[in-house]
Amino acid sequence: MAVAATTSVESKDEKQASTTASIPSLPLFLAAKQHAETEPEKVAVVDVTKGQSFTFAQLLADAAALKQQILDQLSLVDAADLDERRIAFLIPNGYDYVVTQWAVWAAGGVCVPLCTTHPVKELLYTIGDSDPSLIILHPAFEKFHSALQDGIGKAIPFMALTPFTSISSGNETGTSSSLPPFTPAFSMDRRALMIYTSGTTSNPKGCVTTHKNITFQANCLVQAWQYSSADRLIHVLPLHHVHGIINGLTASFLAGTTVEMHPKFDPATIWTRWQARGSSTMFMAVPTIYARLVDYFDAHLRGTDAESAAREGAAALRLLVSGSAALPTPIKARFAEITGQTLLERYGMTEIGMGISCGLEVASRIDGSVGWALPGVQVRLTEKTSGQVVETVDEDGMIEVKGDNVFLEYWRRPEATAREFTADGWFKTGDVARRSSEGAYFIQGRASVDLIKSGGYKISALEVERKMLGLPEIKEVAVVGLADEEWGQRVAAVVVQRENTPPIELSSLRAQLKTEMAPYKIPTVLKLVDAIERNAMGKVNKKTIIKKYWPLE
Repeated sequence: MAVAATTSVESKDEKQASTTASIPSLPLFLAAKQHAETEPEKVAVVDVTKGQSFTFAQLLADAAALKQQILDQLSLVDAADLDERRIAFLIPNGYDYVVTQWAVWAAGGVCVPLCTTHPVKELLYTIGDSDPSLIILHPAFEKFHSALQDGIGKAIPFMALTPFTSISSGNETGTSSSLPPFTPAFSMDRRALMIYTSGTTSNPKGCVTTHKNITFQANCLVQAWQYSSADRLIHVLPLHHVHGIINGLTASFLAGTTVEMHPKFDPATIWTRWQARGSSTMFMAVPTIYARLVDYFDAHLRGTDAESAAREGAAALRLLVSGSAALPTPIKARFAEITGQTLLERYGMTEIGMGISCGLEVASRIDGSVGWALPGVQVRLTEKTSGQVVETVDEDGMIEVKGDNVFLEYWRRPEATAREFTADGWFKTGDVARRSSEGAYFIQGRASVDLIKSGGYKISALEVERKMLGLPEIKEVAVVGLADEEWGQRVAAVVVQRENTPPIELSSLRAQLKTEMAPYKIPTVLKLVDAIERNAMGKVNKKTIIKKYWPLE
């Protein structure tokens, strides 16, 4: 009994530490502490906008200080922590974002990162649904304060964030980089992060993950992709999605990787950075970013004095990853021709983090495949109607996932959460895949929008898109299914044509594609457009596409 009483009661020192600028002993923070103690000058974040670098020690100190400011703002000084209160924040990509995220976690709160490119209406949706106790605004977004406050409809306090300055810059306003005191960690089963789904098939839902989920997801990638303190990641991804938060930030910081944070993607900047050999070892992006990198190379670098340095710089990178949307084979091939790099494809989503990945060794990667289940992640395919497990090779099945990577819940949607799990606890992703004899998975697309049933055949819209992108006159394409009384669905293509190419006509397009795929897969409807709208992660909302161009369907 005496031992139990001792372990359940805080000591005097612990009580004092908990009411000062302290940090709980969560795995991420303990890893940062180890990096800081092993190598005090080790840089965690290079903030390109600020032109400053920040060590792991300063990151911990700044997070601890901001944690205390948040508790003070909410008059919770005497409380143990935020007790899973949601904290929404609108902060540009950079060091200030990382400090805020860590401060909310250190305070025991749930991070609700707001998209920096969303209009006020969409920001209000996220705020209204997540019901935060506090909204933190960076000075860059102060212009939204009045509109957000007026639109919320109830009293939610706002907190203006004072941007942080690097100690090494010599500015006396910087925070001391001595390590803050560490206190016992709270339960890893606590809610930690709420990311809103992309809403490509329904209204966005708040996807809640715990500290256990986040740590597992990040450690899983560190193991599979071998992040290390010798790595340097150029980070250009949005920070309201799992790709940028877990793959880009959390996994990197666990391993001691330096993250060079850019406010947004710019192809000229990336090619310039790659030409500076040794400036980076890793890069992660969505397919549209790789397409823009290829186009920029062809337009501005190919045939110039900079071409050789650009090719060699990109070829020197250790790892380049593509995800968040299907990688078209032509883009993958064009990038490989320029850089000699075979992009690593993986499969993940908001609810599971990453679940499947190609191997780190290039020789093990299979073209068109996203690879194998990641360490500790269970994956199976099931028949859509019966739910029976699909054991047959090269047969379509619904992807289901199980493991500590799988999210906790959709925020305040218990029925929606229950619908997405099987009776034996597997998460139903809603995606369709095939598994090869080698056990590798090939994604066929979303069952709701990417699987087209025409004349008794099942057609993968992603496969048709890949084939069409191989044609020189097609820059972008989205393939959808249109309702049809005779065929069930017709295959329709929305196409952005490349500049300075002959006009595309349906008859000639079909003739070209007949050499690439079976006739029943070839589009019978063609719509030429100036642009195809995509979200921040390069995804197309195909239901919106259909409503826009075929409103009577």
